Amino acid sequence: MRFNRIAIIAILAILTVVLAGSASAFDLGFLTGGDSEPQQITVGGIDFNIPAGFTENEDYKMENEKSSSTTGVDYYMSAAGYEDASKQNAIYVLVGDYGNYNVTDQIIEYVLDDMDYEKKTINGKDGYLVQQSSSDSSALMATEQPVYMFVYEENGDIVFIGATDESYLGDVIIE
Repeated sequence: MRFNRIAIIAILAILTVVLAGSASAFDLGFLTGGDSEPQQITVGGIDFNIPAGFTENEDYKMENEKSSSTTGVDYYMSAAGYEDASKQNAIYVLVGDYGNYNVTDQIIEYVLDDMDYEKKTINGKDGYLVQQSSSDSSALMATEQPVYMFVYEENGDIVFIGATDESYLGDVIIE
């Protein structure tokens, strides 16, 4: 059974909405300060690093939340969102687990078909880099600043890392 493209695009849309909303979350005063040391986190059973100066935003936390695609395939999403005190930078990690079905590069390329992407390796992870802005016709939503997403497969799961600065992607991914 193949993955439902709509279900995976929904994951991309969630990530983009969260990144685009990061500045407004600061304006509403949800966060202050930031951790002074880098921290290691685990999302969906996969370890990531969060750079110093970022604080978790609990509004964007998901832990094994079940959804179903229109083809009847259940999937589970886990996510964490971090923002800095400057009100300018955000990092989000989302892992989609499709149980017995393994995500492949072919599935990721199918999902990203309407978007401009480039194959890239970051810290030993082969994946796909997508940069979106309000001027992109394939953008999931209009944003005031570019959003960078790196999408790859790990342990059969689909991993999305989103950031407001491309350099954060290398900080987050653990070799």
